[in-house]
Amino acid sequence: MNLSGKRNSLNNEEAILLAAFCYQTYVLFLNGSITLPKGYELKYVIRADVNVENPTNEVFGFIAESNKNIIIAFRGYALYPADLIAAYDILQIPYPYVEMGGNTSRGFTCIYQSTRNKLMKEINKFPKHKKLFVTGHNYGGALATLAVFDIVANTKFKDAFAYTYGSPRVGDPEFTFRFNQLVKNSKRIVNIHDPFTTFPEKVYPPPFTDRGLYYQHVNTKYPISFQLNDTPRNDGIGCYFKNLSHLNRDYSSKLCSENPGFCPDSEMCFPFQRSCNCPKPCM
Repeated sequence: MNLSGKRNSLNNEEAILLAAFCYQTYVLFLNGSITLPKGYELKYVIRADVNVENPTNEVFGFIAESNKNIIIAFRGYALYPADLIAAYDILQIPYPYVEMGGNTSRGFTCIYQSTRNKLMKEINKFPKHKKLFVTGHNYGGALATLAVFDIVANTKFKDAFAYTYGSPRVGDPEFTFRFNQLVKNSKRIVNIHDPFTTFPEKVYPPPFTDRGLYYQHVNTKYPISFQLNDTPRNDGIGCYFKNLSHLNRDYSSKLCSENPGFCPDSEMCFPFQRSCNCPKPCM
């Protein structure tokens, strides 16, 4: 599988493949095992601390490698209530890894900080000639955004690619400006009916804090549309995968048939729910 990308267009094979990688982050969290497509090998399991007040070390993703590519994938919301506590910690702290990097969500930034040094050590082991992709779904999209910014600024992988699915906002306008300057290959895939992409709000005026809080999305938005009248399905990685698969049915069909267990079950509400009684399946 040869991945490539252009800044202002979506490579549908990349988008489909990396959505399936995002799904596998939940499988790893739930089962402690993972299914990867042919040619890829699991190289590292990402663990991070969640919940600042009562830190708990949990699986947050993995790194996989093929002969051409490196995939870093982060999971989103899967652990109640610790993940929600982190996500709703929207007070901002300075992003510490890039000069003039602005301010970012304290909850997400603390998760990333707790794993950052080990993650960077692993990344630096890989050869420079390989393409590096950072991906994440839901809150994992926020972690992927924080990580790719750091990677582009501070490693040999200056052309790293970011693919996020249903990501929330991560930082303030200064952070977004610097991110867009440095990260030239960012794809922020958004279901326009996914409520998680509207969080945090753009503005929390004083007296929430003395100066207020300001959030802004990073580039580059690629909108898709599926309205299932159900919040979990509108955000589900299985539904993102199924709708993106419509862009290249042949590739998606081949990917899934040749790699049993790799592709998401598009009928699940959330990736970590075994079953549910949602009103309608992905379409």
